[in-house]
Amino acid sequence: MTSTITRRPVTLPSGFTFHMVEVVGGSFMMGNDDEDAYDFEEIIHEVKVPDFWMAEYPTTQDLWLEVMGGDNPSHFQGARRPVEQVSWYDTAACCNTLNTLCGYKARYFVDEKCSHALDIEHAHLVDYPESISIHVPTNHYGFRLPSEAEWEYAASTSLGDQALIPLSKLLYAGGNILDELGWYKENSHGQTQPVGLKLPNERGLYDMSGNVWEWCEDQWHDSYEGAPADGSPWIDQDAGALRVIRGGCWYRIAQTCRSLSRLYYLPANRNYHYGFRLLLFPPPGSWP
Repeated sequence: MTSTITRRPVTLPSGFTFHMVEVVGGSFMMGNDDEDAYDFEEIIHEVKVPDFWMAEYPTTQDLWLEVMGGDNPSHFQGARRPVEQVSWYDTAACCNTLNTLCGYKARYFVDEKCSHALDIEHAHLVDYPESISIHVPTNHYGFRLPSEAEWEYAASTSLGDQALIPLSKLLYAGGNILDELGWYKENSHGQTQPVGLKLPNERGLYDMSGNVWEWCEDQWHDSYEGAPADGSPWIDQDAGALRVIRGGCWYRIAQTCRSLSRLYYLPANRNYHYGFRLLLFPPPGSWP
């Protein structure tokens, strides 16, 4: 059965518009038990996620500049390319500003622990934004980063006749042929590409496999043992702990672009492999 895709625009005070796609909540089996799965992907566990809205594309450079102003941080410049070279803290600062522009109160707040977990090798990359904390509670209305469970649910499930049916047979977000769906090492020509040029998945979400890794809200854990069952971010460490990234990127091999693949990165570091995708948990009956 062909799924119904619901898109709605978000218009900023400047008149700039971007689109969010509805993701109807439900239960799914998260994790990977394939022969080539990594140990930290293998525990299959049931998760129930709420309804939410997810950005049609990873955050583009034109959207970033509309929200944050200043200079474009991206190494590969282009208005419709994903913004990259943004740290986890930078993405949280963007969500803060976007929520202010749209009248939402969901915020990341200051947490002094942010400065305690960086290794010396990468300390020169740190530029802490103001007003950052560990995470935004899942039930706070507004824009935030997706939890790892929300990200995987949106990437690897589709609407069926009566319920959300796991697409466990599909390797990537939307199918099994990555060249049709995303940009990775073999087809990216060594750089990011403008969003939306490949096919979307069944939800109408583009570039979830490849182009840029996408920051998630969760802190990294080496196993799914003890993971939340309600789709909320898994946060139980100091704020400087490693954060989850999902989706693969233009620089990596196809295996890392699978919908079930997961990795991590230091939250204060910036790299031209890493971007992010917005999630919106809107108040009932309202829209920015």
